[in-house]
Amino acid sequence: MAFGTTGFAAAVTLLMVLSPAAGAAVPLKVYAPAYKHTVSQSGTSVSQSGCGKAKATLAAWHALTGTVTAADSSSAKTCGKSLGYVGGSSSGFAESSIEVAIPFAVGHGGNNSIGSSFTVNVASSQSFTASACPAKNVNYNPALYQYSYGYCEAGVYTSFSVSASVQDLNNNSWYAHNYSYAYSFNESGWENYTDCYNYGTPSCSNTTGPFGYAYSYGYNDPGFSTFTLNGATSFSLWTNGTMMVKGHHYVLIVSLYVYGEAFADQANLLGPWSGSALATINMATLGNGATLNSLTVT
Repeated sequence: MAFGTTGFAAAVTLLMVLSPAAGAAVPLKVYAPAYKHTVSQSGTSVSQSGCGKAKATLAAWHALTGTVTAADSSSAKTCGKSLGYVGGSSSGFAESSIEVAIPFAVGHGGNNSIGSSFTVNVASSQSFTASACPAKNVNYNPALYQYSYGYCEAGVYTSFSVSASVQDLNNNSWYAHNYSYAYSFNESGWENYTDCYNYGTPSCSNTTGPFGYAYSYGYNDPGFSTFTLNGATSFSLWTNGTMMVKGHHYVLIVSLYVYGEAFADQANLLGPWSGSALATINMATLGNGATLNSLTVT
């Protein structure tokens, strides 16, 4: 079996837990590139507003190597005059997605465990600029049950996700506990936000400075906790099938998404403000891609 180095120990432990007791024969099937008789379906989603721009490439499945390639880019900048919140929002987001169906067979009926080993090479960039926020057109003493706000902000968001599930083509059923997924995102930016309200006593708050969040999580995804959006990560997805029938035709459906967003927004300012942002995610060139190294059924 070819497991990624990052998730090897956890994947082997899970395989031992799911395997029959010692001494029992374990029918084992291992599939590796080139994958035969696969089918794929790609999609893109692009949106832009104000002075934002976005571009998404159609994700591609390469059965010969077991690799998915995709790339996205988004940019945003403040543009022209704004009144209130109108004209002050610029954004762009781009997403590339793909679903791949990979046929496989089980060596025995009943419960089976389907393990997919991945190596993902990805390069992403995040950048933003923000000048000092001018004075805001904010009422710092609003009337009862009224509120007033003003802000300027610029930032970026990039993410990667992949999931795996099993379908029985003989009866179109999906099996209990047959789903696994992994998701990672990174967001960063800068903001100056003032909010005033009156629910009995006038009160104001302000948040100024940089912000950033990054997290990876999933389900049945040994090794993914160390995922990076810049570099290579190896991990496994484990998908359990119950009441499976030897001789039925099964497919593992892998769904993969890459996403990039940039935004530069302003509202209720008394003067011009300059902000911009750029987000890119490359999983298509310079050796980047998401590779399904092997599919193991036991």
